[in-house]
Amino acid sequence: MIGEIIAGIILGGVVVLLFSGQEFYIFDYQLPIPVLDFKNYNVNPFKFLAEIGILFLLFISGLEISFSRLKKTGKASTYVAIGGVITPLIFGFLSGIFLGLSAQTSLVIGLILTATSVGITVRTLMDLNVLDTEVGTTILGGAVIDDVIGIILLAFVLGIESLTDALWIGLRIALFFLIFLYLGLKVIDKVLDLGEKIHLPKAFLSISLSVLLIYSFFAEKSGISGIIGAFVAGLLIGQNIRSTKITDDIKALGYGFFIPIFFVWVGFSLWEDSSMNITYLASIAIFSIIIIIVAIAGKIIGCGLGARLSGLSNRESLQIGVGMIPRMELALIIVHTVATQNLIPTGITKKILISTILLTIITTIITPFLIKATFKNKK
Repeated sequence: MIGEIIAGIILGGVVVLLFSGQEFYIFDYQLPIPVLDFKNYNVNPFKFLAEIGILFLLFISGLEISFSRLKKTGKASTYVAIGGVITPLIFGFLSGIFLGLSAQTSLVIGLILTATSVGITVRTLMDLNVLDTEVGTTILGGAVIDDVIGIILLAFVLGIESLTDALWIGLRIALFFLIFLYLGLKVIDKVLDLGEKIHLPKAFLSISLSVLLIYSFFAEKSGISGIIGAFVAGLLIGQNIRSTKITDDIKALGYGFFIPIFFVWVGFSLWEDSSMNITYLASIAIFSIIIIIVAIAGKIIGCGLGARLSGLSNRESLQIGVGMIPRMELALIIVHTVATQNLIPTGITKKILISTILLTIITTIITPFLIKATFKNKK
């Protein structure tokens, strides 16, 4: 993921340099540089493919979540998830206010800091042979729950245009989840049965992709977001025993093409506004340092406190707090989605995007070392 973002940054620099419409010369010879101007397109094809990548990413997230796993983690995972959402949300909001940002922008910063990406954590716990312990399962369950809460909060924030809309938006979100979850649980198995009756190669895969697009369409039309529909579709299909037949195909299609395009687009989008100077870069550095410190502290304190309240020891609570530090896909998705909805000013969006990219890189690097340190000398 980090490599794809870096590739996007490099690609963006090349495009800005070569396809900006400027004239370039070698001695007296003018280079035949084409002009690439997506503004003349009704739809930016690069951005369109990136949007499809977001849908695949959330669809895969839904496929990998099981209701049985949520039940097994129990009270500890719930406490950890609640603490891991509320504390970073408050810390992020207060940091935004401290930096002189508006309440809405500060809320977006808090929202970015809520979601956990435990891919790095799970791999480290596996290497240490502690994934099956109470700490390991609690981290995994807490991450699942706080991702779900983060997605719901994202849907809520996307729909708010004024405070008077809050109740209506909350009702609309509840209706969407109730109706489509209810219909899905009642109908999805019958729809997926068509994959057995249609004797065509990858028929079950085609039907699942159709469900993904249909749910994304109706979520978008409901005023929430297409990615919410994609997540719900993945959640429903993931409960069907046949989902194991398509998981590898979905991941191959998503991670092999569409999802990397999204992360390349994230890096590419840094070049949309090239009016940067030393003062601007310095302000980004200060901004990023504050956000990263707050993000790390928020998870350690919030998740650790939640684990302690559930009855776990101080050591176990620290291990869980550290394991919940990483942020990756959902944090970037939130930034990208908020930017496309024009909820916050463009200049601030760039600062938040750069800070979020740095956050994903730093938390990815430090988390394995911190986990190993907290498990040191553990028998």
